[in-house]
Amino acid sequence: MQKTTNGQKSNGNDQNNSSGNPSYILLLEEDGRPLSADKLQVVTAHSAEEAERFSLLLGNACRLYLSPEYRQSHPDISEQTENLTSAFRDRKAMLDTDAAVPLLRKLPLDLDSLLNSAIAVNDGDPQPAPIDRSIVHKHRDANVLISEPLCCGDLRYYNMFLETDELKFDHTSAHVQGMHMLEALRQVGIATGHLQGLPAGGQIALLNYDTNFYSFIERNSPIIIRAYSSFTADETSEDKEILVFTQVIQWGKVCADAMLKGFAFMSRERCEQKEAQLARIASRHKTMFESKIKKFLEMENKG
Repeated sequence: MQKTTNGQKSNGNDQNNSSGNPSYILLLEEDGRPLSADKLQVVTAHSAEEAERFSLLLGNACRLYLSPEYRQSHPDISEQTENLTSAFRDRKAMLDTDAAVPLLRKLPLDLDSLLNSAIAVNDGDPQPAPIDRSIVHKHRDANVLISEPLCCGDLRYYNMFLETDELKFDHTSAHVQGMHMLEALRQVGIATGHLQGLPAGGQIALLNYDTNFYSFIERNSPIIIRAYSSFTADETSEDKEILVFTQVIQWGKVCADAMLKGFAFMSRERCEQKEAQLARIASRHKTMFESKIKKFLEMENKG
């Protein structure tokens, strides 16, 4: 398939896969493989429960296959699977981020959607537009490291960029520097929060960054970041935790992944109030520590 390029936007909105056609065939491990999957990619679920989680994650992007023989011998599972797509339509049933992680680690790239989007997949593909700098809390366009995302159901795909004025290293490398990648993933976490409802003035305080590195990332080929989060918010929401799972992918291979945990403040004012509270606590700790050091030195002098 030759890659086609959709129109590029520059306001931080999602590019949506609106074809409505499935990209994946979902199989139960116990069932047989369909005779022809055409261009659809096959994903195997170990159980009906896992198939339901895949359906919640992928929605209309996947189609469950049950062979006639399997339907006949497992009428209970056949009946259960009839309700999978209705569960996807109920947005209150959005799959929890932690529960999505093992599914994403099994899920290949949505090539059908990516090849018909502005996301760069192959060597020589034009780069898509960078996401609006305000979405990733940057003051300068030159420091934006991710593209506008392609939205496929509840998943987002970003391209990662390699040029930034913020990060300087004392040697050149054929591979992407780890700190560079971590900054790109941080920007994905912030962007995902805003695209899923965090108000424009909202802030995210990073609490934890759990990262796994699997292989080097080459500088001369497109880099894709896939992200998922069950976080949702609006102006009326309470401040709350946000989890974003990300995967850094090159040539269809996951080179690194990370779970970003943060605390989302719905407004700058709430964030500033929290920062002021933390500053007062830090000041007390500093005063107590200085007092302890002073007493220690006095004892040393007396001795």
